[in-house]
Amino acid sequence: MPIINTLEIYEDLKSQFKEDEARTLTKALEKSLEEYQKKQESFLATKDDIAKLREELKDDINSLSLITKNDIANLRSELKDDIANLRSELKDDITNLRSEQKDDIANLRSEQKDDITKFQIETKNDMTKLREELKEDINKVRNDLANAKAEIIKWLFIFLIGQGATIISILKFIK
Repeated sequence: MPIINTLEIYEDLKSQFKEDEARTLTKALEKSLEEYQKKQESFLATKDDIAKLREELKDDINSLSLITKNDIANLRSELKDDIANLRSELKDDITNLRSEQKDDIANLRSEQKDDITKFQIETKNDMTKLREELKEDINKVRNDLANAKAEIIKWLFIFLIGQGATIISILKFIK
């Protein structure tokens, strides 16, 4: 089906030009229109082309959807595996930390016991030294008291002898 009616164009051109010129112009116009139509047909799609493209597009979409679903399933699987691995690593790390913490606590307890034992020993040694010093001081005081007692008795004896001699001399003087 022609795009334009060439007979009408020929009639219009015939009134303006000679018959041969009008026919030549009409043929040239018809030829160029046919070429244009062929070129347009290569660009334009028919209903069959559109239906075929639609089917291809549906197939491509279904294929892409299936690929996407598979990729998502694979990613989920990988993610689950990664999460499981991370959980396992985290549990191992927590177990190691707990073990280290228990060891540290045991070491601290041992160190504290050692420190307490050392403190008790030092305290006992200090108390023993204090007892010995106290005994020495008590013995010194006893010795000082004994010396003072001996000194008092000595002076008392000297005083008594002096008193006795004085009384005897007074009695001799009186007689």
